[in-house]
Amino acid sequence: MSPRKVSLRVEHAKGCPNKGQTRLESALRRAGCRCEPSYYTFQRDANGKPEKGPRVKDRRTAETMLHAKQVQLDEGRGGVRRPKTVTLHAWLDEFERLTERRVKNGELKRRTLEGYRESLVHVRKAIEDMPLRDIGPAELRSFDDRVSTTTAGARTRATAPASRLRHLRQFSAALASAVDEKYLDSNPLHLYMKRLTKAGVRPPKRGKAPFEDAELERLWTALGNYEDVYLYACRFSAEAGLRLGELVALDWRNVATDLSRVYVEHGWDADDGLITPKDREARWVYLTPFARAVVEEWLGVVGEAEPVGPVFPNPLTGGRLTPRIAQRRLETAMQDAGIPKEHPELRLPRTFHSLRYTTSVLMQRRGFHPRLIEATLGHSSLELTYGVYGGWTPEQLAAEAGRQPGEG
Repeated sequence: MSPRKVSLRVEHAKGCPNKGQTRLESALRRAGCRCEPSYYTFQRDANGKPEKGPRVKDRRTAETMLHAKQVQLDEGRGGVRRPKTVTLHAWLDEFERLTERRVKNGELKRRTLEGYRESLVHVRKAIEDMPLRDIGPAELRSFDDRVSTTTAGARTRATAPASRLRHLRQFSAALASAVDEKYLDSNPLHLYMKRLTKAGVRPPKRGKAPFEDAELERLWTALGNYEDVYLYACRFSAEAGLRLGELVALDWRNVATDLSRVYVEHGWDADDGLITPKDREARWVYLTPFARAVVEEWLGVVGEAEPVGPVFPNPLTGGRLTPRIAQRRLETAMQDAGIPKEHPELRLPRTFHSLRYTTSVLMQRRGFHPRLIEATLGHSSLELTYGVYGGWTPEQLAAEAGRQPGEG
């Protein structure tokens, strides 16, 4: 961060009651000072490292040094670059170009860019073009007011808190990037969002609800009324923890010949096709006996000794599954099985991704080691595996509490 302000501080003698205090007010007798303190200038360099000037006893001399140092910094000398100047709308255009480059490099998914673009349209309409450094609370409130309501025809209603916070976070990401490019010293939206959190504006509870045991049985029965591939893809996701995009991208060449593990090297995106997995690292998933049984059953359905191509092919074309259709099949099967989209007690949604949450819970209850569960889901920490994905439902907790010691 480029320093813009030099301050004057004091240093008290060892025996002074105010030793350790550096504020100018601490040098006053009425503040308890009992010494003749020294004065010095204080600033931070471009990397945030503190820099202190020489100590002098005369305050006027110190103030002269302070003025000279401030002028030096304002003129861009002293190893500190003069702050760049850019307008808000010009920066938003540049931010979009930088984000497009990250998409092309495979660092971000295209839908992330589209999400940014949606939020930045609101920014442009809510805040007139102005120097980026001049954005203050009034402009931030204007943007927040715009994304806090939705207008449909003549009706205006409050935006869902999750959508409001999503727009704020995405605008904040654009401002944080401006800090990295030295267009801003700090992100003005950071403090604004902190105040919203203190006022009780928070995103909904994170995560999805896993499926109950009885729900899984009904779900598999309901999926059996559709093409076989959707039943086995969903069952495998629940046992091996693969995301929907990873299931779509999985080929038979990624499956070990002894069915002991699968290599997850790609995900699937509707716009970009094969992409790197979400965590950007390929991983081996070591199959439990339950996951291996699903693959063995599926091989029996496929009926080929050495199948090739997608493990779970499109039943119409033989190519990749269409993620949206797979999601619809699951949603329809949930409806057929009487499974609500939101867990009635946890108040969390159930989607295709809930199958991964179910993986974590099933593996925990079966006694598998935490590190295997973490590796199966491809998480970077046990905190994510247990803190977010590891939540049990009240029904599952009650069943575990009633289990006799030593029971499987």
